[in-house]
Amino acid sequence: MSPDPQVRIKAIETLDNQASEQKSVLHELAFNDADSKVSLAALYKLDSFVLWYKMSEIAKDEIVKRKSLKLVESVLLSDSDTTLTSVERRKFILELKDISLLEKLLAQAWVQKDAELSMKILRKIDKPLFRDKVFVTTSNEALQLTILDSLEDAPSNRKLLNKFIKRSPPVAVQNKAEELLSLWFKVEQIPLELEQQMKMLLSRLLTLKDHQDLEYIEKLRTDLDFEYHKLSDSFNYLDEVRRTEIQQKYLDISNKVNRNIELLKPVWIAQQAKLVLNKSIVTVSQNIEDCLGEVHTQLDSRLAELAKDEVDGFKFKLMQFGNELIQLIGDVPVTEKKQHQFLEQLNNRVNQSVHTLANFSGLQEAVLAAQHLVEKLEAQPLPSSPNDLDGAQARLDDLKQNWRSVIGQCASFLPQELYERWNKQTNVWKKAVAEHRKELNAELSRCRNKLKTVDSLVHQGKFKAAMGLYKKVQVWFDNLNEKQQAQLQKTFSNVQQQIENLKDWQDYISAPRKPALLDEVESLIAKPLAIEAQSKAIKVLRSQWNSLGKTGTESDQALNNAFDVAIEAAFAPCREHYEQQQKLRASNLLLKKQLLEEIQILSNTDIPIMELAKQLKLLQQKWRSSGEVDFKLRSELNEKFQTLVEPLKQKINKFYNNNALQKQRLLDQAKLLIELEPISEAIEEAKSLQLRWKSIEHAGRKAEADLWQAFRQANDNLFAKRAELNQQHKLEVKQQVEQVKLKINTLKSNLNNAKNKGELKQALQDTPAVQDLLKSLPSGIRIELEHEVNGLFEKQKQKVSELSKNEKSKEYIQLFEALRRWEQGANKPDVTELRKQWQSGFSNDSPTIDRDDITLKMEVIADKPSPVSEQNKRKQVQMQLMAQKLQSGDSLELNTLLLDWIKGGELRASDKQLLERVERVFVS
Repeated sequence: MSPDPQVRIKAIETLDNQASEQKSVLHELAFNDADSKVSLAALYKLDSFVLWYKMSEIAKDEIVKRKSLKLVESVLLSDSDTTLTSVERRKFILELKDISLLEKLLAQAWVQKDAELSMKILRKIDKPLFRDKVFVTTSNEALQLTILDSLEDAPSNRKLLNKFIKRSPPVAVQNKAEELLSLWFKVEQIPLELEQQMKMLLSRLLTLKDHQDLEYIEKLRTDLDFEYHKLSDSFNYLDEVRRTEIQQKYLDISNKVNRNIELLKPVWIAQQAKLVLNKSIVTVSQNIEDCLGEVHTQLDSRLAELAKDEVDGFKFKLMQFGNELIQLIGDVPVTEKKQHQFLEQLNNRVNQSVHTLANFSGLQEAVLAAQHLVEKLEAQPLPSSPNDLDGAQARLDDLKQNWRSVIGQCASFLPQELYERWNKQTNVWKKAVAEHRKELNAELSRCRNKLKTVDSLVHQGKFKAAMGLYKKVQVWFDNLNEKQQAQLQKTFSNVQQQIENLKDWQDYISAPRKPALLDEVESLIAKPLAIEAQSKAIKVLRSQWNSLGKTGTESDQALNNAFDVAIEAAFAPCREHYEQQQKLRASNLLLKKQLLEEIQILSNTDIPIMELAKQLKLLQQKWRSSGEVDFKLRSELNEKFQTLVEPLKQKINKFYNNNALQKQRLLDQAKLLIELEPISEAIEEAKSLQLRWKSIEHAGRKAEADLWQAFRQANDNLFAKRAELNQQHKLEVKQQVEQVKLKINTLKSNLNNAKNKGELKQALQDTPAVQDLLKSLPSGIRIELEHEVNGLFEKQKQKVSELSKNEKSKEYIQLFEALRRWEQGANKPDVTELRKQWQSGFSNDSPTIDRDDITLKMEVIADKPSPVSEQNKRKQVQMQLMAQKLQSGDSLELNTLLLDWIKGGELRASDKQLLERVERVFVS
């Protein structure tokens, strides 16, 4: 071949690209010529788009590479180019792997018109940012809609669609984008809403485990089960861990509710039996009352007209009801004493009624007698004065005795009209007697009480007062009747005797006593006591002086005058003190009025309740410390104060009560958290409750303290439970980790001791059990141990690969040893231990096979070096293999070539060197 490129170019013009040999030359020049112009000329002559594309990928010369790439792009990027048919171009694009070229293609409008082709290109490029660019810039609505259909929910995609919508895209695309965003949002909300609904459902279900109303439990349980199964249809929106957790929690709570139902069932059955019995009692009782009512109605209206058959009918009904009553009395437990008593009383009424109806003629006679007594009572005159009481009372008692005797056993069947007339008239009598008796008793009581007063005054030394009152009592005593005087005679005689004695001793007692009292007053002037004690002593002395009376003598009058002067002098310090107190009360009155004005202003001021409570408390403290005022004004001022304060207190208390109610609700929820599972969820809920607690203002001093203490205790219990569970969980995790590590060490040991593929395969057969255990471990230790387990799989693969390689090498070594023994003229070696594939090569030999060519092909495919002398031939073989692959898409396999090499028959002397080269390909 000429070293001059121009000569080679001219020679290329003479070659025929259809002739096989000349085509191979063109291939050689196109791919291996050192001159870029020669390579390009050969490519133009070959006129194959496939070869141009191949050269754009593998060309080492930049000029050739750029030219090839330019030509390929011009063919592919132009919709009007006829080098390829539309079908060929589409097929080539689908097989194209050059990402850069694919991106350029997708920028073409004619490509974008084919939405299906565009989507396949986008999937092959697999660049979200590039896809987003195409989506935003393309004018093909169909492609935009197709891209929208391929989008999945992700923050980047949401951001893309939100920006895209703002650009006012085509209506159909915008609607589709908005629908997709809305759908993503709804799908995103489904797990949150579902978990919230399940939390509420489980909370409601949990309350049933402590509820005592079985009917309520079963009804709500049915509703909650239906709601749960309805919600469970959406569980596929939850991850597996959360779904399993909810299902297990529902199962656990359901079991608790079932246990509660089992406990309540016997009690409920007993209650139902009791309800049935009570209903029967009510029914029978009502029937009896209705029957007795009918009997009374008939007796009241038709006593004289009733026939014997009618009376017997009533009697028969009552006897039937009596039998039912006896049955019910036997059914009622002996412990129900009140029910037994009620039924027994009702039964007695029935028996008594039956007995009365059996003697119906006696009943008629009794009614007539009762009517006569009522008329007689109505004709009796009422007592007109207290003196008529005894006779009138005797007549009334006699009539009452006769009435009781007449009605006897038939009292319940007596006409109501007779009862009403009798009761009305007896009440009139009772009222008249009571009024006259009250008048007599009042006179008697007054006389008795005043006699006691006279006696008391004598014993207190108040002789003058005693003698004055005695004169009045004597007149009242004389006005009493004989019976009343007899009742008081003893007391009156004793008092009368004391008064007679006083008249004799009055002068004798008062003469020495008055000077002594005057001396005591003088001592109070000389040595005054504390104000209150001084005032009290003066009152006592004045009272004692007055009790001594006046004798009318000059000496007694002088003593009386001296006592008045002295007692005034002794009271002077008290009077001064009381005047000061009066001034202080006046000052306190002004202060209290000022406080009332401040409270009035506070009532009309709109300020926060807590500030209102603070100011009101301060004003109340000032009021309490403001001191006393005139007792005449005290009640009025206090009433005004309470009138003004009460609305404020009510407003504050309403605020406190509302806050207390809110905090009580939080407390109730906090107490329920101890039962909520998992504990982490309960803790988060507790923290939420604590924040809500802080947001609620004061609930009043006592309520706040009690509620806070209980709320804090509920939280402390919950956090103590978490601490206990955490400690328990740590111990469980530690045990699980030790168990997993033990199993991993066992797997390692099995893997290290495995000698063949079978043992290697069996070595890690327990790995699924280890992986199941790993799922329940915390993420940190789980990832570490999972990495260790994955390392075992890698090690297993490595050992399997090494075993396979060793087995393959051993197989090839046996094969090449057999080939060495297959020398020319020698017998065929024993190849029974080889695979049948290789055995067929020894039995179907073909001496015409070119072992030299096959050896070069194997070295090229395995990328093994060839002797220097074979380099040119090696290049030709490379071109052949490349052309074969480009045209047919097929490539040769090493084992197939080796089998052909074996079929070349027994080894000649020249083949032994080739055998060494082939062995280097397969045995490293």
